[in-house]
Amino acid sequence: MTLPPPPAKGSMYLFDSATPPLADGSYRLTVETDVPTAGVTPTFQQERYFDVVGPRFTVPQSMVAACYPPRNAHGAFQDTLPQLVFSRRTLPWERELVPPGTPLGAANPPPAAVAGDAPPLPQTAVPWVALLLFEEGEYTFYRNLPLEQAVPPPVFQRLGSPAGITCDAVEAQPAVIAALLPSRQELQLLAHVRWVNVDDRELNIGGGDGFFSVVVSNRLPSPGAQYRAVLVSLEQRQDVVQENPPAVATGGVTSGPPVGPPVTAAAAGGLTSAETAGATAGGAGPAGADGAGADGAAPAGSAVTAIFVPPPPVRLIALTDWQFTCEGTATFQQLMQNLGHDNAMFGTVSDLGNPPVTDTGHLPIELQDRFGAAEQVLYRGPLVPYPLTRDPLGPYHSADQARRVSPETGAEDISYAAAFEAGRLLAAADPRLAQSLMQWRREAYKQSARASAITEVAALAGAQLPATLTETLHTPVAPVVATAAAAVVAKSDPPVADAYGLTAVAGAPGLDPPVLAEAWNLTSVAEATTLLGDAGSLGAVVAAPAATVRPDTTLAAEAADSAGLARLAAARARTAGNPATTGGL
Repeated sequence: MTLPPPPAKGSMYLFDSATPPLADGSYRLTVETDVPTAGVTPTFQQERYFDVVGPRFTVPQSMVAACYPPRNAHGAFQDTLPQLVFSRRTLPWERELVPPGTPLGAANPPPAAVAGDAPPLPQTAVPWVALLLFEEGEYTFYRNLPLEQAVPPPVFQRLGSPAGITCDAVEAQPAVIAALLPSRQELQLLAHVRWVNVDDRELNIGGGDGFFSVVVSNRLPSPGAQYRAVLVSLEQRQDVVQENPPAVATGGVTSGPPVGPPVTAAAAGGLTSAETAGATAGGAGPAGADGAGADGAAPAGSAVTAIFVPPPPVRLIALTDWQFTCEGTATFQQLMQNLGHDNAMFGTVSDLGNPPVTDTGHLPIELQDRFGAAEQVLYRGPLVPYPLTRDPLGPYHSADQARRVSPETGAEDISYAAAFEAGRLLAAADPRLAQSLMQWRREAYKQSARASAITEVAALAGAQLPATLTETLHTPVAPVVATAAAAVVAKSDPPVADAYGLTAVAGAPGLDPPVLAEAWNLTSVAEATTLLGDAGSLGAVVAAPAATVRPDTTLAAEAADSAGLARLAAARARTAGNPATTGGL
């Protein structure tokens, strides 16, 4: 496939799917080489095995580029479908919903007919994930559940029965799952790939090459409720995924045969909370709880009272999840658009009761100082009616350092101090911040101790290190110090002490006549001395022979010694001629 030119800044390309070159699994690579020789062509073959491993039972947060609504957010999200953005473009299509090679049938139905001139959806490139939106009270969430408890036994066998796998799982009634879970055709419409400009920070979340895969939910949240968005795995779950969207009732006659449990007509699109509650509370099959038919009448000739048994709940593997609350009556865009010039947000206040904001965007408020005395101060937020310059006095170590006095009014301005404190509290609320700070502190102490040790060792050994500390910390110190230490030892011309180790041997207990006579129960020390032999060769200190003093010379001087080179050449000739004279070895 030939890609178009990169998208311009502020625009994007949308693709239906992005299938990986190799699906997750084990592969065998075989290489054969034919070498024709003398009419015979032998084949040399070599095999290698490798695995393509991707997310299966959980999706790491490092692959999640963004989610909307934001995690733990509160706002008016009732007009937006939740969505999850991945930095990995092929993630929704890296596994198969139905195993390849499955014959057409109940587990692998043929493509459904498409009305009108719309092209049929392909059988391939069906996502193996779906983003489901649950309202509080509709589900049960499990953490670190064994895989064999998260899926039915047949599904566990089709997954290969992996041992020791734990995952998160979500559980709900079959009617709720049937109402929320997209059909096979809808899955292909709820996932796509975006290609954005790499320089567009607003669209290119998290950097990268600009490609992102997006999975969208099929349910709109309702105001005044808390929700959990769950990305579920549908691998080998053809038992719960339908091929076609549920039939829609028109005038009492459905447009197709019923598939699966009865669901509401809104299951194909944005399901509201009220409809889901009805589906959850119903849970009954075609017959009522007392065994009556659909019209309430008992079957003719029947005297048996049927007992309704609710179906078991359905569990799905939860790859990742987050929560948010849908509340409020207006989005941020609507609130900003309502801020017109006639509201007089800056300067004169037209409506009584509104805060008296100055023309610079400051709001006079009352603040208690450290002694409890009240004082009038000015505060403003980040939105002001004029351009600002960056504060050149930072960085600050406390909020008090960011307090200012306005030169126009003489009142104290606490805007930067409040921003500093808000940022500090937000950072402290992140548990990873303490870990990062502690890791940074330990690394700083470690590098400081290493620098001190390197400096002291280099001073003792006389090693030459780089001038800057940064280069010194990245220098292989061990060989540099070892070379310098060897040079210092060589220049000091130390005396040779016990070159042959005779002094150490003489101190051995076995060479001491009194010790030997006592250990062997000899009659006298003289007898032990006789056994040890000549004291001049065993146990006596022998002085090392004097070293031959040779003058310093150079390679050029040795090359100019023609007589010495001639003797070396004659010795080499004799050595080379010995095998020829003796007939070899």
